[in-house]
Amino acid sequence: MDAGVATYITGAIAYFVLAILLLTSWRGRLQGALLVVAALATALWSGFLAYALVPNVQPPLAAVLAAEVARYALWLTFLLRLLGAGAGIALPSKLRYAVHPLWLCLLAYTLIAGWTPIITLRGNAAAVPIVGLFVLALIGLILIEQLYRNSRPSQRYAIKFLCIGLGAMFIYDLVIYSYVLMLHGIARTLWNARGLVDALVVPLLAVSAARNPKWSLDVFVSRRMVFYSTTLLGAGIYLVAVAAGGYYIRLYGGTWGTLAAVVFLFCGGVGLLMLLFSGQARARVRVFVSKHFFNYRYDYREEWLRLIDTLARPTDEMPLAKRSILALAQITDSPGGMLWARSDSHHFKPAAMWNMQTADDVAQPVESPFIRLIEERQWIFDLTESRRGDAAYAAVETPEWLKALPRAWIVVPLLQDADMTGFIVLARARSERKLNWEDLDLLKTAGRQVASYLGHDESARKLAEARQFEGYNRLTAFVMHDLKNLVAQQSLMITNAGRHKRNPAFVDDMIKTVENSVSRMNRLLDQLRRGDAAGEARRVRVRDAVARAMDETRGRQPAPAWGAVDESSYVYVEIDRFCAILGHVIRNAQDATPATGNVTVNLRSDGTNAIIEVRDDGEGMDANFIRDRLFQPFFTTKSSKGMGVGAYQAREYVTSAGGSIDVASEPGQGTVFTIRLPLVSAQPAGTSPATAPATAREAS
Repeated sequence: MDAGVATYITGAIAYFVLAILLLTSWRGRLQGALLVVAALATALWSGFLAYALVPNVQPPLAAVLAAEVARYALWLTFLLRLLGAGAGIALPSKLRYAVHPLWLCLLAYTLIAGWTPIITLRGNAAAVPIVGLFVLALIGLILIEQLYRNSRPSQRYAIKFLCIGLGAMFIYDLVIYSYVLMLHGIARTLWNARGLVDALVVPLLAVSAARNPKWSLDVFVSRRMVFYSTTLLGAGIYLVAVAAGGYYIRLYGGTWGTLAAVVFLFCGGVGLLMLLFSGQARARVRVFVSKHFFNYRYDYREEWLRLIDTLARPTDEMPLAKRSILALAQITDSPGGMLWARSDSHHFKPAAMWNMQTADDVAQPVESPFIRLIEERQWIFDLTESRRGDAAYAAVETPEWLKALPRAWIVVPLLQDADMTGFIVLARARSERKLNWEDLDLLKTAGRQVASYLGHDESARKLAEARQFEGYNRLTAFVMHDLKNLVAQQSLMITNAGRHKRNPAFVDDMIKTVENSVSRMNRLLDQLRRGDAAGEARRVRVRDAVARAMDETRGRQPAPAWGAVDESSYVYVEIDRFCAILGHVIRNAQDATPATGNVTVNLRSDGTNAIIEVRDDGEGMDANFIRDRLFQPFFTTKSSKGMGVGAYQAREYVTSAGGSIDVASEPGQGTVFTIRLPLVSAQPAGTSPATAPATAREAS
């Protein structure tokens, strides 16, 4: 390879690496963006000149001169920016206005210049562009001098290496251009060494950029991109090395050279695949990228998204307890872990394991010094440091079960508010690493998030259990309420039996009452067996259901009386339950009305709904009681005589049937309960009850 090609390739690589470092280390200001663009332009310029020096390649003179002008334009723009608002230095206006038109004119000239190859750069045709490039290099030196001289002493420390590096680069260019102008030819040695000279400037620029955080960039390259780029670059270098080794084996291997080269290349390919699929190798690359390409070890956006995605994954793939271990293990490249949860008020016990095992009968007391240490200090317990005898761990004895785990590494507390609900033991990472403040802070924060998810899951489980008990208790309350009414009915019958037992009409009525009670008790038993209070709904004439409910309540005073009656209204309900809730409403009206008062039942329709009104002239209720108390379950004003579910049960059933209940009342003025249910049309003969819901919907 030609020496000039090698030096310019070196320069291109150096400036490309500088641009990558700038992109991955700073964010936010225009100066940094110009510095990155200038570095990338210099890398492209250096690569183009390397191509121009390849044997048998002679690019046009205009292309070479245009590359030179573009490179100068970007570096001078960067310096002008530093001399402006960024550095607080006032550049003379004449110089500022003159610089930009100058390189624009030179660039335009190079585009229309002769297409003379660079190797024969002689004569007047190239004189004007060379003079222009000489002037641009000289302006660069002037800007550097102005920048350094007008900077405050406190600023010079930050820009010193920048001025030295760019100044050296411009001076070297001046020497080359002076040689061309004076001797009308290119000094090949100086020209070939130029790429390496510019590459030596890169460390000075990098140090100066590191000392100037205000040159930050708002451009972000993710760690994943850098990781894959680094992996791809490493794989490329590996393959080049393998190919070179195979070439020399074939060249000098004699008779067996070709065979040995093939085997060597195959082994190299297998080795590359093993490295690419090795978790330990990937972990080492991640550590290398984090150490040498980023100020922070973690990409927190990506880490948090991965944590949430792992915890929120559907439960059929992996239980939440194991997903919690995996979520923390991914942060530190740990291959396994174990979740300990509080089993009672006194002990923590293993709740889930992932690629790690311990004895089933182990437990850690809640009040042990080990637990108090990590809970009170919110401490990540590092077993490696504890085994080394670190003074911070001298005050607490490591539990025996933890010592017995061969791969145990760190213990992460799961804190919810100020309480520790559990902890996770993680296995040693695939690649050797020492935890720093960044690891500890991220693990603590992630541990709190895991604890909140586990707490939410536990609350959801308890809520589901409570709802099951609530459903059972509600069914029991409804059954007890119905039984109470049946017992009251039987008690009234026994009370009157002594006086009317020889009355045949009373006996017949008593038999019917007992028969009705037995039927209702059988229905209640069936509901208990099924676990719900629902029966089979069918088309019912409203007048018949209301009459049945009124008959069941006539034994109490005041007896309900008919008001207006609509004989043609039909609804779709479960007859026994509907009659029961009508009975609740009528009995409530009777309880609120003195024996000399009135309870009237009106039945009408508005063309869409059947309307049942239960009107009394009792003590009434105020608006606050109706809004806050009337339909509240298990609230009663009847002391031990009531269950407090009658009105609630009535509203719930009517609502489930597509209707509504309205209450109008005032203290001392009585109450009107209004029940509305959707009407259904007259059912044709032979229509099964299964078709009635559709008819009900059509009618409503």
